[in-house]
Amino acid sequence: MSPYLDNTRTYVRLFKIAQAPGFKKRHNIKIGIVIPPSPFVVPNGWEFVHRAPFEGPSVISAVLRGLGLDVVILDQRENFDPEVLRGGPLKKLDIVSVATYEDSFPFIKKVIEIAKQEERLRPVILGGPLVTSVPKLVMDNTSADYAVVGEGELTTIELMDFIMQLRGALAVPEIKGLAWKDHAGQTILNPRRSQMHNLDAVPLQDLSVWPYVQQSGIVPEIYMSSSRGCPGRCTFCFRAIPLLRYKTPGRVRRELLYLKKYKYRFVWWNDLTFIDSRERIHKLMDDAFKGIDFRWSCFTRVDGLDLRVLKHMKEYGCDIVMYGFESINKEILDYFRKKVSKSQIIRAIQLTRKTGLKMGGLFIIGGPGETRESLQRTIEFCRKFKEVTRVKYMSAIPGTVLYYDAIKKGIIKDEVQHLNFLARERSVEDDEIINFTDLSVKELRDAYRSINRQIEVRPYEYWDPVNHYLAKPQRFKDRHFVATSMNSA
Repeated sequence: MSPYLDNTRTYVRLFKIAQAPGFKKRHNIKIGIVIPPSPFVVPNGWEFVHRAPFEGPSVISAVLRGLGLDVVILDQRENFDPEVLRGGPLKKLDIVSVATYEDSFPFIKKVIEIAKQEERLRPVILGGPLVTSVPKLVMDNTSADYAVVGEGELTTIELMDFIMQLRGALAVPEIKGLAWKDHAGQTILNPRRSQMHNLDAVPLQDLSVWPYVQQSGIVPEIYMSSSRGCPGRCTFCFRAIPLLRYKTPGRVRRELLYLKKYKYRFVWWNDLTFIDSRERIHKLMDDAFKGIDFRWSCFTRVDGLDLRVLKHMKEYGCDIVMYGFESINKEILDYFRKKVSKSQIIRAIQLTRKTGLKMGGLFIIGGPGETRESLQRTIEFCRKFKEVTRVKYMSAIPGTVLYYDAIKKGIIKDEVQHLNFLARERSVEDDEIINFTDLSVKELRDAYRSINRQIEVRPYEYWDPVNHYLAKPQRFKDRHFVATSMNSA
């Protein structure tokens, strides 16, 4: 057990849940976790991004079941109309929980409204990155009763104790990491909870509560993480769990082996920066990945790489490395606080090419300081280096430095309307644009088009190591996004 701040009564209970061999129902309480849809359009072959069980809700499900509760997932990722939940799916629940993401606010608000119309006194709980980034904004503009802010495991245990009126339960004002409404309907923000030091206390994901897993028993692609947090301080990125903490290789291996019963073939690593320590990656490959048959992808920065670590990753199943290039222009990189240079980006491309690994570079255009000249340099770079996977317009994610700068400068005039805007962003050329530059919208769209045309897209068949380029690639598949449903919510 950890000798650090984690040695508390609630942490000990969580650790016991993480070590338990199974779940036993002890309370006649059913809690449903609603997973909202995203308008985000993924490249052809990456549809699993909207299909594979999300890690966060899967872990919280394990916590809740470890407490003896009955848990169901209401997976709405392919249904943009919240009205389908009215008159049935929510009525069977004693507690409604809703996962919140930056591009799901209108849907979330409507689901909460429906839940409260059907049963006014039933607790509604929010969790996830959106409510963590702007808890008062989200709570003030929905009818939710509680919000778990930041890491959810420990706060969830203490909140469930209170809701179930268990002996020894903390009063709501004493629960760290919680936002809640008082009797007058005012939002109260409790002090934030310190991050866990020992991530081996995080329970293994419970995938059995996801509807399609119950139907098929097979999960071809899974999400996992070997760490939480990120050492970076990028102005456009919100880190719901900021400080970098690692799971031990043994803990990672235990989950990889445990989830093999679902016959996964591919793992998408959620780590914000997978290669932060080369020494850690070598231990992860040798002590966690060795002997387990799967392919995988990860996000990482362009610095801190060497040929040996990339070759080691390929040896143990790495299929593609996704790099956050963002820009190749010094002024923009400096504003982003990326602490990398164009030469480091080129070096990362060259090293990755030498290993034979596939790679994907992610670019953002239209950020503060973007000029015609910087756009042209980016276009020329992408013509030369065709490993670009995605280009996006600059967007202000709640809780980021960029977001608060945009409010201060009057670029974002209404925060709720901005949340509605984020729910319409599909990451395609014809998206609405928040213009942080002195350029015209047409110039930004022309640049987007020029960069996007340079992308050489492979069919993403992770079971096929060759994975040839397509002669005429189908870049993106439509999400069948229903804007009217989102706007009216």
